[in-house]
Amino acid sequence: MTRESSNLDEDLAAYQIHAETLRILTFSALASHLVSLTSAILVTLLAYRAATQWLHASDNPDDVNLTPIQYGLLVRTLGSGSLMSIINTLRYISRSRRASAPRFFKEALVGVTGIYLLCHMVGLVDLWLHSSARSISVVRATSVNSEALYGITYDDSRCGPFNNTELPCQKLIYPYDGEISYAHEEQWMYLEGYDAAADINPYTRLEYINNTSILVPGSAKNFKSQGFTFHTYGLRVECANLRDSCDRLSVPAIENLVPGATPVTNCSKAGYPRIPYYTSGELKESGLDTRNIESLVLGIIGDEMGGMLHGTADFSSGWTSNPASTVVQLRWPNVTAHGETVTPGVAYTNALDLYVTCSMAYLDVVAQYDPIEAEWSIVATDLSSPELASVFWTPMIFQLGTDDLLHDLKTYVMNRGSQTIDTLESSMAKYGMAYVVPMTTFIAASNVTSPQLVTLGLYPTAPTLILITCLYIYSLASLVIFFVACTGNNRTIFVPRQLTRKMESDKETSALEVAQTWLTDPLPFIGTTFPGWDGRQAARSAESDPLRQVYDSDWELGNVKIGLCRGSNGEMIFGLKHQSHSRSRRYGRVFQVVDEESAFQDKVPIHGNVLVIPSLAAVGKAES
Repeated sequence: MTRESSNLDEDLAAYQIHAETLRILTFSALASHLVSLTSAILVTLLAYRAATQWLHASDNPDDVNLTPIQYGLLVRTLGSGSLMSIINTLRYISRSRRASAPRFFKEALVGVTGIYLLCHMVGLVDLWLHSSARSISVVRATSVNSEALYGITYDDSRCGPFNNTELPCQKLIYPYDGEISYAHEEQWMYLEGYDAAADINPYTRLEYINNTSILVPGSAKNFKSQGFTFHTYGLRVECANLRDSCDRLSVPAIENLVPGATPVTNCSKAGYPRIPYYTSGELKESGLDTRNIESLVLGIIGDEMGGMLHGTADFSSGWTSNPASTVVQLRWPNVTAHGETVTPGVAYTNALDLYVTCSMAYLDVVAQYDPIEAEWSIVATDLSSPELASVFWTPMIFQLGTDDLLHDLKTYVMNRGSQTIDTLESSMAKYGMAYVVPMTTFIAASNVTSPQLVTLGLYPTAPTLILITCLYIYSLASLVIFFVACTGNNRTIFVPRQLTRKMESDKETSALEVAQTWLTDPLPFIGTTFPGWDGRQAARSAESDPLRQVYDSDWELGNVKIGLCRGSNGEMIFGLKHQSHSRSRRYGRVFQVVDEESAFQDKVPIHGNVLVIPSLAAVGKAES
């Protein structure tokens, strides 16, 4: 992978970023809220079950029924479902000495406790999930229908069609100034190839990936905001140094100090008898070297070697196989390992020559661009046809790029670095493809997508599974409680119309509904304790609505007070009592008033809107 030098943040500024909500967190919060709301409904349904069993126990004297404290605890437990009510009930159950509790009392306690724990378990798991969840940004690719000309293919309009009866790219090979030249009159091709090698071509660039140099679209194609797959070409070069396979001038003293530092005389043992290639001069035993060795990239086709004079025209047929074979000889003129010199015919001990054989594989490449990472990658490769390899090979055999090789390798050769061959391979692949650029054109890419950054949530497994389990248990418990409540006793209470509020018709009320109000609300008990004096206490006792079971009046006798009062046996107790009437207070002295219930039982006379009450003095003596 290769990262482009452009700033990734600037690239991402062109994207349309979509952030999705953390849906599971929303779901867990909603579930926790719904469980909290519906828990009160489930407790009410439990009260229906308990009321059914209570009615049955009340009809059968042999069954265990509630004691007053058990009734009070059950009302508080089913009415509020709070932690303190559950704790107080559990404290009572845990007593060693207590009255026997009916079965429905224990069932109601277990049910309310289970609902309370399950409800708060969901809340705690929701809190756990919120505290441990996190979000990440991922890329979602959206298909783009517009045509994207990012692919690269061979354009035969430059070199002409493949014709084995003439030289590859014969259209650009012609005599000039007494020599056979390549594209001499098409200087734009040189400039375009040079710009590609220098990485300043705005339309086509080079990328070196996995030891392969490939052609990719340049910045002028405006591709950075899109991902795509495209066709292109590549060149992979593998070289081997001939240093150990060639004969050298025998200078024992120098060989002992720097092995392999003496000049190469012949590479016949390596299979290349014409290497080093030169046309004049000689290497004397003294080390004086007057050979006119030039830097050349020489092609090998069968037993022929070409490229030293007229490029591919040196061959009887310039069509090569793929991979193509080459021999590279490089000499840095007037340079030795001791530095530079301008003295011709220097004693060439410790010479700076390089002789290498290279295999050049031209490839059809399927590549891919990742806009988020700004990286190119090779998806698949296949050897190009020998005809296409022969065309792409032609500029190298005409020595385009040879001077560039000298420049790139000079530092490594002078220091006899171990990276010399690796640098040669990458440089030959680079320049070999750079001068192919003018022979190509753009075609449509495939799988063109526009990336979008999406925020997704990562949720830990444990709280997620626990939340789902709790919700399943809660749902199952709700169904069971609802089914049991629907199968309860539904006896009817008959209220004559003269006792109803409007006195228009008789009224029927479900005994089960009234009983469950007695188990979930203290108002029915208050209504019985303080029945009121409108004569409707009997009808109110059969109301299923707790608010209608209690007499309510702003008359002072309808109020209750709390504090010390005299009990039925004359003892002083702390509790509730009817509020004394204000007319019993005279001159700072408080008089006892007859019990209102007794007053009504004695049928106090009423004349019009006036209630006739006996003289307070006649009722009792004043208290000091």
